[in-house]
Amino acid sequence: MHIEVLTIGNELLNGDLADSNTQRFGTLLRDLGLPVRRAQTVPDTLAVIVEALQTAIARADVVLVSGGLGPTEDDLTFEAAALAAGVPLVEHAGTMARLEERFKSRGFPLTPNNLRQAQVPQGADVFDNPVGTAPHVQLQVGRSRLFFFPGVPIELQRLADDILRPWLVANAPARVYKSRVFKTFGRTESQVATFLDGLPRDPRMHVAYRAHFPEIQVSLHVEDPDATAADALLASSSAFVQHALGDIIYSEDKRDTPQSVVARLLQAQSATLATAESCTGGLVSKLLTDLPGSSGFFLEGFIAYSNAAKTARLGVSEALIEEHGAVSEAVSRAMAEGARMASGATWSVAITGIAGPGGATATKPLGTTHIAVAGPNGTVHLHRKFPFDRERNRTVAAISALDLLRRQLV
Repeated sequence: MHIEVLTIGNELLNGDLADSNTQRFGTLLRDLGLPVRRAQTVPDTLAVIVEALQTAIARADVVLVSGGLGPTEDDLTFEAAALAAGVPLVEHAGTMARLEERFKSRGFPLTPNNLRQAQVPQGADVFDNPVGTAPHVQLQVGRSRLFFFPGVPIELQRLADDILRPWLVANAPARVYKSRVFKTFGRTESQVATFLDGLPRDPRMHVAYRAHFPEIQVSLHVEDPDATAADALLASSSAFVQHALGDIIYSEDKRDTPQSVVARLLQAQSATLATAESCTGGLVSKLLTDLPGSSGFFLEGFIAYSNAAKTARLGVSEALIEEHGAVSEAVSRAMAEGARMASGATWSVAITGIAGPGGATATKPLGTTHIAVAGPNGTVHLHRKFPFDRERNRTVAAISALDLLRRQLV
């Protein structure tokens, strides 16, 4: 089955908004073992949208379209679809009634421009949108089935899950497509790929690398008509990857993050955590407390930005700071141990560094970072020199601290 994606909107082309809907379509289709053959992004220009639809219709069995279904004058998708299909726009009574009821229940007037959303190509199948005003519409044009979704991601995701997925399960040809993902941290993409140089190559398998700062994801995708053979190839290849990458793999669940893995380990061990942060300004604490249930393991965080705060809040001696400097192994260890003692937590992590753009010296260049984890068996330390800008130096420092803690917990 030939499937194409068409996303519509000036904001996707002028840099105002990233196109996340193509990703959403791709993820859903991959879960079903179906590839996206092509994807287009076009502006809110009627002639261009018509041309893009006609091009996709000429070569695709399924065309997934998002955007341009709103009430404003630049929402032209249904008008373009009608022109591409050679049919008029007609009012859909069900959508009109739903819009009237929706606005009445909220105490808002139904303005004339909202009525545009009830104008659909003649002959289309129209489905209610439970989380928005624009309907989901399907239109058959020759051999092509066109699916029209609102551009709002939460609306698209809901409609794709509720309507598109069941349709594909019922109508797409069965395809044995097996995948496995390995999420890694601590090595560059080129280094990870080098570790896997010896992975046996097989025409049935595709190895994909994705740099999603600050981690590298490795995915194995196997396609074979024989499900047993596909499973066997995926299993043997996965075993090679696990051995080659070792403990830089922090998870094999694509939904995981470094902080969710740490949270799960802490909860499984009934352990608690405190943080002591200087250059990251509380970022580690934020990443952890963004997670539901974090109150079960996270006790408190210290943002000890100044030297005085390191001394007053964490008990780091002035003499130690004077001797080694605030950005040093000795101070990071003292911060971690001080936070653990002050909070009574099982574990603590500490970070001190030079995130930039200022503050560097000849002996401590920009990006110099010291991380320490204190726990029941003592304190471990990690020294890194990150080569990024301020924001990314802070991000990778926070994730490095979580990864160092993960390694102690396992």
